[in-house]
Amino acid sequence: MPAPGQPLPDFPLGYLSIRSTFVGFAVLGAALLSSGACDSPGITPPSSGEETTVGPPPGAEIVWPLRLTDDVDADSVSFPYGPRALATRYDFHAGIDLPASPGTPVYSVLPGRVVLVSRWDGSSTGPGNAVLVAHSEDRSTSYLHLREIEVVEGDSLEMGERLGTVGQTGASTPHLHLGYFVGLPRDTRVRDERLSRNPLELLPHGEPLAVTGEFTGQGVTLSVPLQQMTIRTIELSGEGDSRMLDYYEIAARGFNPRKEQVQNRVHIDAGRPEDGRFDLPLNPLDFTPDRVVVTDIYGETLLDLSR
Repeated sequence: MPAPGQPLPDFPLGYLSIRSTFVGFAVLGAALLSSGACDSPGITPPSSGEETTVGPPPGAEIVWPLRLTDDVDADSVSFPYGPRALATRYDFHAGIDLPASPGTPVYSVLPGRVVLVSRWDGSSTGPGNAVLVAHSEDRSTSYLHLREIEVVEGDSLEMGERLGTVGQTGASTPHLHLGYFVGLPRDTRVRDERLSRNPLELLPHGEPLAVTGEFTGQGVTLSVPLQQMTIRTIELSGEGDSRMLDYYEIAARGFNPRKEQVQNRVHIDAGRPEDGRFDLPLNPLDFTPDRVVVTDIYGETLLDLSR
């Protein structure tokens, strides 16, 4: 087990297929916000349409963090990456929530080294008890709202090694928030959610469930699945104009700006989950759309709908 400050050993990630290269990430600052997200200067997010995803091929050496298996869709997802409706407000979620009973063991999805352990103050809303694990190839994962933390900074972890238990510290219900990041500097002690990615880039999952849509008077409402939510971009066009929503670009704006309901002059809303899906109403401010195109984290078209 290396001591804190020693270099992170190179863990094999040969099973990962890199579809393109990330460039332009600068060294981040070292301050933590109470929210668990640090907005550091010098970030260059991937641009719309740029193929930047990493996906494990079948049989990849990666496990879901609760059921400790590489079966597809092994853990239930209650809130996916991206827009969501909390009980009282809109939110843009920079990870996925996996509901489970308090005390359920939590495992590292990949081999890596613990670079940050943060403890809940007992009252604030936010990450609660949290662990950040750095993997090779500038990949990192975070595990939030833990009841118990069973690792210390500097610990080396094997894939599937236990690091804590599910709790609800800093949250209103017991669940594990799993975050995935690309581009955090080695040995960083910052959980910068501007570099967050959809964890389904890594985790074994089945074919994305259908995204459907229906045009309304001034916009369009999508019906989006919870379990296999792989949307990255939504393009709305009409009346000679168009707007693109890129989930990774929205996340890269920062903790507070990403939560604004108007992004690129499109008003975004989200309905509460029901029967494994949620509604996503989208209303451009400058035109009435007559076409919507939704693509996933792999660049594949999920929906191409016209009036």
